Amino acid sequence: MIPPVYAVGVAGAFLQIIAAQWDVSAHILGIVETFFTPAHTVLYTGIALVALASFYGLLLRSKTVGNGSLNHSLFAGVSIAAVGSSLQIIAAPIDFWWHSTNGFDPFLFTPAHSLLIIGLILGGAGMTVGSIRLLLSLRAGQQLTNRPRFVPAIVLLALATIWAQLNFFGYWITDVTGMAYTFGYCSIQQFRASVPCPFVQQYSIAAFLIEAGIFAASGTLVFWTSKSIFHRTGVITSISVILAAIYSATALGFSAYALRFLNPPGSWYINNATPDQGTRLALFIPIYLLSLIPILVLDLLTKNSAGRSRPLGLSAFVGPFAALIDGRYTLGLSESGVEALAFVVGPMILGGILGWVLLTRLARGLVPNLTIRYARSITGGPISEKRPIGQLREPEK
Repeated sequence: MIPPVYAVGVAGAFLQIIAAQWDVSAHILGIVETFFTPAHTVLYTGIALVALASFYGLLLRSKTVGNGSLNHSLFAGVSIAAVGSSLQIIAAPIDFWWHSTNGFDPFLFTPAHSLLIIGLILGGAGMTVGSIRLLLSLRAGQQLTNRPRFVPAIVLLALATIWAQLNFFGYWITDVTGMAYTFGYCSIQQFRASVPCPFVQQYSIAAFLIEAGIFAASGTLVFWTSKSIFHRTGVITSISVILAAIYSATALGFSAYALRFLNPPGSWYINNATPDQGTRLALFIPIYLLSLIPILVLDLLTKNSAGRSRPLGLSAFVGPFAALIDGRYTLGLSESGVEALAFVVGPMILGGILGWVLLTRLARGLVPNLTIRYARSITGGPISEKRPIGQLREPEK
């Protein structure tokens, strides 16, 4: 029952990030007038699936670890996800009360939304860690399922999900407008009247740079994690395609459709909510999809090879291109001009390096038997083939 637990949990986490992007688009367009929206239905369905998988996983752990039939490390993921699910269960009635009392504001950094987002990330992280440990346990010789071929697909979807969730974390932690509203620096009436908020003006540039670094770090982290697990070309490109589909459909596509056909009122995020804006946004989607090309090239260039160099330098290349996979951020950069892109290249490079460092540090505790295969650099120089992040324990004979 362990593979179905993680399959259901990953599916639930995936539904949550799809719904979260969809819900943000609806809030930005000003078309949310009730708590019971299609996006919220999908979101809470995902929350229910992760909660079901997490708590059933904990029940399964109590029945199997005690008698020694399974290693407790296989259940580390459900333990993390259970914490996230608990936070979201607590947040659900608070979210309903908040919107009923304060209206349907387009902020991420509010008490209810913050609990939901933290729970979302913990749920996705837990299911990702658990599914990776499951796959590595199968490779180590443990007989856990009669259909082991499905487990790599679960891990691939989990990596796409956690990448999108970490990007969403970037939006939440840098939501200076939501912070100004939540902590009372500026009122929602002030935003609606387009009156400048000093708090937002003071910290918006810093938030924009931090966002760039977080997006680069999350993409680089997933890039090298996929290379470490699968040791093959094409996996990270497939993960990027899944992300691009999420952003194209829920962030860009839905917004374009709503602007073109639903006549939304808009908000201070979109002052000119017209059908022409929807057409322009729809035409941007093919341009945005070009961001997949650099990822494909980097995927092809990082073939396993012998050598001793670390891929730290290559991470500086991966970071900026991985950050552009976030369609909402790429749209913002395109509207800001070349100057803005040049402005964020530095944080993106630093974020790429940080992503690699995080992998080498976090993997020791979360996935102790993960190994890193190094890659051929862009310049053609060899990068070392394999280095253990932690010791792979031999299966008992």
